[in-house]
Amino acid sequence: GAVMPLRIYFLDVGQGDAMLVRTESGDLLIDAGTEESQETLCLRLEQLGVTELCLAVFTHADGDHMGGADGGLERFPTKEIWGSEELTDSESARRLAAVLETTDTAVTRVRSGMILRVGEVVLSVLYPLTEDDRGGNENSIVLKLHYKNFDAILMGDAGEKQEKQILDTYGASQLACDLYKVGHHGSNTSSSAEFLAAVKPIYAVIGCGAANSYGHPTGEVLERLTATGAEVL
Repeated sequence: GAVMPLRIYFLDVGQGDAMLVRTESGDLLIDAGTEESQETLCLRLEQLGVTELCLAVFTHADGDHMGGADGGLERFPTKEIWGSEELTDSESARRLAAVLETTDTAVTRVRSGMILRVGEVVLSVLYPLTEDDRGGNENSIVLKLHYKNFDAILMGDAGEKQEKQILDTYGASQLACDLYKVGHHGSNTSSSAEFLAAVKPIYAVIGCGAANSYGHPTGEVLERLTATGAEVL
């Protein structure tokens, strides 16, 4: 049969992030939205035919990224979890830790340079750079996904300070991408003009809730993305 191409789904979890990467060799979940959207998330994964996950990445412990993690892991056996902090840093993290006690899922605290290959897909960690970069938005895991001639940069909630460190560490040529998961739901503290000039994405995807109280995405970020030539979704 025909080989399944790479498929990336951005899942509707309201004001939060959740993304499914489907490959012929396995399914990867990056963030799991809010606790309120947990049921919707699990149903959608089931509709898409997901039965297990080879990897779940939680970019950081905030409830809008890890809120659905415990329900997701109860429903879908998961080989490995990537996180950037201890699973005690939030209510969502503690709920996940309780579920993990009943599974044999491996939990890895990641840092720059770590790579997972799933078939032809290469997922590499760009941030945190060191053991010390831990906790909160500031130390959100930033990922690069590479497949054939397609690249995606996935920012979690990283802000301008992290963007600068990433730019200084890897250089613009390593960061150019087709798809950019916009940092921090389109907040103005992320997606600096300097960083966007390096990533130059064709598509920019923002995960946020309709009419959310944070004012995400901000007009400035939308203008910066449009100026870069990105199609904003």
